[in-house]
Amino acid sequence: MVNSIELDSIRKKCDELGISFGVIKGEAFNRSSYKRIMDILSLDEWKDKKYKKLLCSNTFHLNAEEIKEILTLEYWNKEEYFSLLTSNIWSSNFKEVKEILSMPEWNDPKFEPLLTSSIWLLTSTEVRKILSMPEWNDPKFEPLLTSSIWQSNAKEVKKILSMPEWENPKFEPLLTSNIWHSNSMEVKEILSMPEWENPKFEPLLTSSIWNSNVKEVKEILSMPEWENPKFEPLLTSSIWTGHYKNIKEVLSMPEWDNFKYSNLLTTNILVIKTKKIRNTIKVCEYFNIDSHMTVNLVRRPIEQVYAIACYLQSMNISLVDNMKLHAFFSYANSVLKKKYKIDVKKLVQLYPMPDNILKESLDEYIK
Repeated sequence: MVNSIELDSIRKKCDELGISFGVIKGEAFNRSSYKRIMDILSLDEWKDKKYKKLLCSNTFHLNAEEIKEILTLEYWNKEEYFSLLTSNIWSSNFKEVKEILSMPEWNDPKFEPLLTSSIWLLTSTEVRKILSMPEWNDPKFEPLLTSSIWQSNAKEVKKILSMPEWENPKFEPLLTSNIWHSNSMEVKEILSMPEWENPKFEPLLTSSIWNSNVKEVKEILSMPEWENPKFEPLLTSSIWTGHYKNIKEVLSMPEWDNFKYSNLLTTNILVIKTKKIRNTIKVCEYFNIDSHMTVNLVRRPIEQVYAIACYLQSMNISLVDNMKLHAFFSYANSVLKKKYKIDVKKLVQLYPMPDNILKESLDEYIK
């Protein structure tokens, strides 16, 4: 711990360095002695702009001598290593940093994308194990060589790369860096699902599947609704942006029995709450334009849909043109204001929607 007089000296030193004292405060700083702190802040290397950004609370995990050893490594004279100069480096020590940077594997261009500051999350031993895997000689695995690989350890990486499922061409689209968001057990479970034998599910085999977890994937694929041909167009990779519960609720809506709402059956509808869909339908029914609805219209706040419709009617402009909704319904508010001098917020105030149009509250959707 430092006393108030010492603290004033530290603040003065920070001012000399052109950094905020708040930047270096933290747990490691609080555990350090006055001498240790001043020794670190007095290093000549901080005069170089590329090192000054490394000064933070984590810097004080090491002592001045260790920090100087790291900052004087010859690698920092080469631009290709500049991206590694972030505060993450203090998670390692001099020996680890030097061992990682001196690995001959960096001479191979395919490993260059891995040279980012997240590499300091692993030890040199783990990094070497990953880089030396023979699987990287197989071109199909090269898309996995991005810095997100450092979220895994060597054992997990090896398990994923050695899965026999990658011999099946239909799984190759899943070989992207997003895979590192999952662990080997989850990857194995997803690849082993029997649903992939059904051709209608193959369009879902894209890397965005790794945005979901095993439970979500299994629940979505096992939904009986996919037996209904009208829902098959929804089977695209965009489905992984949604969640099972909402997808199930949307597909269970009786409104889909009405042919005039078939335009809404695109994957994007699966991320919209059923209440929002139904309330938009009610507003469109009020103006007799519900058979021309689009998903983009459903996304729009319903009080705006109502106000735009009222504005067009006040100008004696048809709400439907050539069997399509008037373009004003699809334009962003910024475009309406800049190009047509129409302020949608003012329209909403000018044309407030009557409570009787909806049976349920609008509070959830008013922004």
